[in-house]
Amino acid sequence: MAKRPNHYDVLGVKHDVTQGDLKKAFRQLVKKFHPDLEYSKQNASERVQAKELMQKINQAYETLVDKKKREAYDYKIGLRSESLKRVRHQVHQAKNEEHLREVFLGKVFHPNRRAIVKVLNQYKSKLSQLEQDIYDDELLEQFSVYVDSIEKTLRTASNEFTASPAPDTLEGSVRWMRHSIAQAADGLEELHTFCKNYDYDHLSMAGNLFKIALEHAARAQQLTKL
Repeated sequence: MAKRPNHYDVLGVKHDVTQGDLKKAFRQLVKKFHPDLEYSKQNASERVQAKELMQKINQAYETLVDKKKREAYDYKIGLRSESLKRVRHQVHQAKNEEHLREVFLGKVFHPNRRAIVKVLNQYKSKLSQLEQDIYDDELLEQFSVYVDSIEKTLRTASNEFTASPAPDTLEGSVRWMRHSIAQAADGLEELHTFCKNYDYDHLSMAGNLFKIALEHAARAQQLTKL
């Protein structure tokens, strides 16, 4: 059995049509099917059909253009229940997204961000200790241990961000953390070079790169609150 056309079918619009598009569709149908347009060319039967079609168009429009009538009509033809299902599905998705967001922040983002910030913030004090005598073997060994801790922290963070894809709402935050890790990695390379040639300029360059990395990490943190 063929499906009986409803008001939306009569007007040729979708169930989620806006009021603006509804009015536009109605005007186009009036221009095309108004009985007066072809009246002189039609026989009696065709005139009756044209009049009946126009009545259906008017009835459909009058029902759908009125908000309360449209809600009642949607409920009558079963669209109301479908709409509620869509709303419930959207709410479920939103709750699921929020849950994934909280898990990612708690297990991946915040721990790795804090670890990076902590190790980079130690740079000034570590450098101050080394500056007592940059050729002292014991001080160099202590500094080398610190450099290794930076490398381990950055590698762990990079691996975890790669292994745990972020929810869509946190992609911007993760992107800035990757920028932070990249800047810190460049600074780390400067420290490795210093450990080979003891050129103080590499220590200064590393400090500048770590500063940028910390700024990026702060930006990443801000974006989690938007």
